[in-house]
Amino acid sequence: MKTAILAGIPVGYVVTARSALSKVAYLHSTWSIKFVPSSRKEPEVSEKLVQQALGLAAQSAEAHVIGFSAQRSRQDISDRIKSFFRFRWFDHSLLRYLGSSDPSEFVRGITSVLEEESEWAKCVKPKDTSSPLLLPESSFVPERAQLNLWRHAYAYGDAGNIIGAEKAIKSFEKSHNRKVNSGSFRSYKWIDRKDRVFDQDGPRHGVAPFPRGWKYSYQIEEGFHFDVTHLEGHEFVLIDANGRENLVKRASHLNLDPHGYVRNSAS
Repeated sequence: MKTAILAGIPVGYVVTARSALSKVAYLHSTWSIKFVPSSRKEPEVSEKLVQQALGLAAQSAEAHVIGFSAQRSRQDISDRIKSFFRFRWFDHSLLRYLGSSDPSEFVRGITSVLEEESEWAKCVKPKDTSSPLLLPESSFVPERAQLNLWRHAYAYGDAGNIIGAEKAIKSFEKSHNRKVNSGSFRSYKWIDRKDRVFDQDGPRHGVAPFPRGWKYSYQIEEGFHFDVTHLEGHEFVLIDANGRENLVKRASHLNLDPHGYVRNSAS
């Protein structure tokens, strides 16, 4: 069962919201709805709520976080969650219907969101470690036609976004999943525009700090990382998630996690 985490709803609305949604539970029977409420009168996702939402999301194999906020600046909050778990903002103006005699507009809004999220989980969410969405956006340099892969996967609010994301994934795979010869063996690897090979089949080791063991609500296999080399064995430079340039010597490699953080052989 998928879990929808409604974060930022003022605590005074939670009882009414839970009651209204329970009356139409048949419309979202594949979802478990949980609340991480705000103690303020206005909808808001504070730093404390971000941490609570992340912790709660990690308890489900398929958690989607739906944020409610009247804050002017919300991008940082979104970035803190969407890097690990599926995240979207909800139209918080619909909360006013929870204070009326007819909360159906709020219910319809939530139901519509969950329908879209079900399709996203089915068509876009990574199913295993072969998904290109696990490649680190900060480090993998795609062909220009494939630059929007990650943007498509984060998008929401229109069914067309899911279709676009599916097409972007397939197109990306055709462009960047290529055969590589290694001695007498041939296998498919991710190769970026700079001829750097992102090999996901190496030995697993280390444990990523929370919440970096998650991406797009997919729990990454423990110890999973990319061994990054150059196709021709050349020296190369790779920019990591911290914006640092890492020089990799000829015929050497770099361990990189799906979020673009460099790992040593023990972490």
